[in-house]
Formats: sequence, C-alpha cells, structure tokens
Amino acid sequence: MNKLMTTMMMASLISTSVVSHELTFSMKAVKKNQGKIYVALFKGEESYQNRNAHSSVIVDADNDIINVTFSHLPKGEYAIRYFHDLNDNGKLDVNLFGSPLEGIGFSNNAKPSYGPVGYDGAKFMLSKDLVNESTVIYGE
Repeated sequence: MNKLMTTMMMASLISTSVVSHELTFSMKAVKKNQGKIYVALFKGEESYQNRNAHSSVIVDADNDIINVTFSHLPKGEYAIRYFHDLNDNGKLDVNLFGSPLEGIGFSNNAKPSYGPVGYDGAKFMLSKDLVNESTVIYGE
C-alpha cells in the first residue's frame, strides 16, 4: 500500500560574488517519524545514472515537515531522489524481486514503474530567472 508525501522545491538566487543558487526541499506528511531520510541531489544525467551525487544529506525523520537545503549550487539541470530508511540500517531494503520495502521518492512527482525513475522524469532546471516548484511522490 502506497502512502503519499508531497514535497516542494524552490530555487532562489543568493547574492554573492559568484552566482549560485539555494534549493530548499520540503517533505510534508512524513507518515512514520522513525529512522532517517537519505536525500541525494544529482547534477546532470551522467551524475544521476552513475549514482554520483553532487550533494547529499541525511536527516532524522522526526517531524511531519522536513526541510533540506542545498546551497551554493551552480545553474544547470538537477534531479533528486531519496529514501526513508525506517529501520536505520543505512540502506534501502528491498524484497526478493528488488522492489523497495521502504519509502522512495523522486523530483517532479515522478513515479517509479518497474525500477527507479529515469533522469528525464526527475530532472529540473536551476537558473537565475527561475523559481522551481515541484512535488515528489513518497511511497512506503
């Protein structure tokens, strides 16, 4: 049975000598306040495909609303994927068929279909003139 958690991402320009962006990722309606949530931000398709995160963070799943901020990001294409490590063992638990037993999510409200979401489904753009708002499905 799937439970949904919506998330929003907003990018804003930071006033510095080098143009950079800040991305705030808010997860709402976390169904279980236990374990940790692992959030990975990927810059570009190659990074996403190779699971080479540009930045990542681990947060406690102890609130109904969880905010994660990535700072000093150059403009470009990004994608986010995350999972909720309910039993706090440091990995995404899967069943015999490889399907996740713990919640997962992707940027752009992208839903997995027989495997993880592809880059095209999860990508979004950060630029100085753009504010992104998006939702992500959280499956548990």
